[in-house]
Amino acid sequence: MREQTDVVIIGSGFGGAIPALRLAEAGKRVIVLERGKKYTEKDFEQRWDIKYLMNLYAVYYNDDLNVFFRTCRMLGGGSVLYSGAMLRPPSEVFEYRDSSGYKVWPDEVTRETLDPYFERVERMMEVRQATWDEVPRSGAVFAMLLDNIGRTCDRGRFPYVNCRQCGFCEAGCIFGAKRHLGYNYIPAAQALGAEFRTECEALYIKHELGRYVVEYRTRENQLREIECDVCVVAANAIETPALLLRSRQYLRNLSDQVGRNFHNNGDVAFFIELPEGFADFTVYKGRTNAVMITYDYWDEHRITIHTGCQPPVIFAALELCPVNEDMIPFGLQYKHYLKEIYLNRLIGCLAIGLVDGEGRIYAGPNGRPVIYFPLTESLHAYIQRVVNEVAREIAEGNGGRVLYTMKKGFEHGDAHPLASVRMGDDPAKAPCTPYGELRGYPGIFITDGSSIPGSTGVNPALAIAGNAERIADYIVKNY
Repeated sequence: MREQTDVVIIGSGFGGAIPALRLAEAGKRVIVLERGKKYTEKDFEQRWDIKYLMNLYAVYYNDDLNVFFRTCRMLGGGSVLYSGAMLRPPSEVFEYRDSSGYKVWPDEVTRETLDPYFERVERMMEVRQATWDEVPRSGAVFAMLLDNIGRTCDRGRFPYVNCRQCGFCEAGCIFGAKRHLGYNYIPAAQALGAEFRTECEALYIKHELGRYVVEYRTRENQLREIECDVCVVAANAIETPALLLRSRQYLRNLSDQVGRNFHNNGDVAFFIELPEGFADFTVYKGRTNAVMITYDYWDEHRITIHTGCQPPVIFAALELCPVNEDMIPFGLQYKHYLKEIYLNRLIGCLAIGLVDGEGRIYAGPNGRPVIYFPLTESLHAYIQRVVNEVAREIAEGNGGRVLYTMKKGFEHGDAHPLASVRMGDDPAKAPCTPYGELRGYPGIFITDGSSIPGSTGVNPALAIAGNAERIADYIVKNY
């Protein structure tokens, strides 16, 4: 027998847990489907073994295997394993126009309209600016690099309490120092009657007589259906478009823009090899995000940069080599090179900036997502600008040199996929209205990174969370 409820939410990360609480507060019957398991601090381990990590993450590869993206699969989604940065996007983010002249953010979505929702999230998540005592040595070295060339940086904002600086933020915090959604939104929603069902994967969304039916598979591999008035989709920027595209046979008016405009939030990873004796630090100690961030390049280049702590396992996926030199082949020579520089002569940086969405998510023959993320001319030009005009200034101004992070180039995928079912003012270019409602299907809302229409200029967690609060507010008032 088909189950009935008011609201079905697919996904339990920022985009799912936040609407779950707000709709439960409004008296709605809410069921949340989460394909991952529930993990608590006692389930996490301080190790980077790939078999362990694959229980926590889903990894997606570009169709040419040159770029990969990872998302979290567990109750609480990315809030459990992310590096913790909760930063408000700069105001200029919301004025960005792509290469065609299209203003990607809706006119009514600005920093000013989002600020009250950011504040609500920050209060719930206990977000605060890190103290100077919380800056790990890699963050201090990053600050030294910038200071030496006349640039500035400051401490970011995080939801951490009594952090031990152990460096396993993205493997699960065994100390409970990071205030993820399992400490606030999820238990608050459960207390009001919202039901979170783990190991339940949504397969299709069907439109029947003005209502929606979500077909899903349980952990026992049984098929079930739930009928609802409102369906909130927050499965992540890769799985959400794939779910909608799988459902096209039931959602025949689905916009052809679903799955398009996919991008990486302008992420560009680069390493700097420091001169011998430059500073005393160990690259793998401290928080994954090493607290310090610079906005000093924002006005000129529209990028921010932060550093982090890199565990040894990360170098299994990177091909470090000085720029404009022959690649060092994996093997004994590469091991000797890393051994020489790894502990205290290597610092990794992530630049985040404004880019066009030129990738695409397809649903493959089995319905699973397929990523097409080409190194387009504009993306290549952006990466070269970041490296040649910014990274080299920092490195060479300190007697160091920039290193490639992939074969003859720079790693530009990983953790911040966005915009694959974006909201916008133009129906021809955006599948969702400015309130995340899927055009042609009133009552279906997209609230995760899929609906974020453009780069955020910083780590996107707070942008996603604040936008989810805003959309949830709209649903409560209109449904």
